[in-house]
Amino acid sequence: MCKENTGFKNHITENSAVSKKGLRCQICTGCGLCPGVTLESSTTGGLRVLAEDALLGMRLSIESAKRLVVADVGTTTVAMLLYAGDGNVEERFVAVNPQTRYGADVISRIRAAEDRSAAKDMQDQILHVLRQGLARFQGRLKEGEELFLVLAANTTMTYLLMGWDPAELGHAPFQAARLDSVETKVCGVPCFVFPGLSAFVGGDIVAGIYASGMCEKGLTLLLDLGTNGEIVLGNSEKRIACATAAGPAFEGGVNKGIWGADMISLLARLRREGVLDETGLLAEPYFTEGIRIGNVRVTKEAVRSVQLAKGAIAAGIETLLKRFGADVKEIERVVLAGGFGYYLHPKSAADIGLFPRELTDRTVTGGNTALSGALLAGKYILTGGTCRSFDKLLKETVLRTEVLNLAEDPGFEQCYLNRLTLDCF
Repeated sequence: MCKENTGFKNHITENSAVSKKGLRCQICTGCGLCPGVTLESSTTGGLRVLAEDALLGMRLSIESAKRLVVADVGTTTVAMLLYAGDGNVEERFVAVNPQTRYGADVISRIRAAEDRSAAKDMQDQILHVLRQGLARFQGRLKEGEELFLVLAANTTMTYLLMGWDPAELGHAPFQAARLDSVETKVCGVPCFVFPGLSAFVGGDIVAGIYASGMCEKGLTLLLDLGTNGEIVLGNSEKRIACATAAGPAFEGGVNKGIWGADMISLLARLRREGVLDETGLLAEPYFTEGIRIGNVRVTKEAVRSVQLAKGAIAAGIETLLKRFGADVKEIERVVLAGGFGYYLHPKSAADIGLFPRELTDRTVTGGNTALSGALLAGKYILTGGTCRSFDKLLKETVLRTEVLNLAEDPGFEQCYLNRLTLDCF
């Protein structure tokens, strides 16, 4: 039986890394909405996205005859927001992606889609979820109003939504023939779908690039960490993007009872207390059974899961810096995307080598950057622009963004092995 370390006994309740902020769900769907959302006392009873203010720096007025809906169709969750004309979120809809019955990751679903009946079922499932959200929002409309949807998704989710065969995404050379933006109708509602960059860097990341202001500012690092970890480094002149297989560690991983961001904070503290060494080994008597901290047991398996994920991200960052020809000190801002990023303490992340310590004070929370990018797109389209003109604007972003296949980079494997230690970058 593992002994409890009384020195860590109250860590879970006392450490701000795991305290509540906003409306943190008891069961996390990883949608990235809860972290930046808080109830707003208003006559409409609406919701205000606080993380959006930090990222965009303003509240966007959307005066239009059409009401804007933005959607992030993720591998695990679907998140949708309905905006009021003053730019506040009036209603939201979040659901687990029912396609998870075909597998938790995109590769499983690509393989499942080889059966055309399964592919059709996955398309029907995601359309059903979107229809539910749109139906809820339509109940908010006044006479004469109608909805307009802007949707961002990873490449596989876009393929399945549109009914395209995703087979090419699942085998070498992992090419995607359909990466352009799409104007379509979803459940009868006009919809603009963000373009993607590659088979594994999709429209959600393009939306994140747009929302982060990377195309207009100095060197920015965008980290969107989930089952797939997408990283983009760039500025107004050029950008380089890559995807890493982070696994489930950042979304609960082996320890289902604790968020990945919280686990990183725990590992950082265990390192400081000397209970965990840089190789990821727990000191005796905790090596075999793990150490209980509050209501969480940290096991060697959980530590290893985080190590593998953080090693992939750190190696991805280092590889992008080399490819870009830049030094860490040149990065002006780091944007952490999604719910994981909101709760992640930059110092704890730096302590275990997730990213360079020099970036701690340059890190901002981006919230759900896919939704923020969709918001900017919707405002552009509904207040004087068109889908076609916005697509032209995005094409410039896509053309100046290189996608790096880390598996083909000659130095990545060794870099990855070097970054597995729980030490400073």
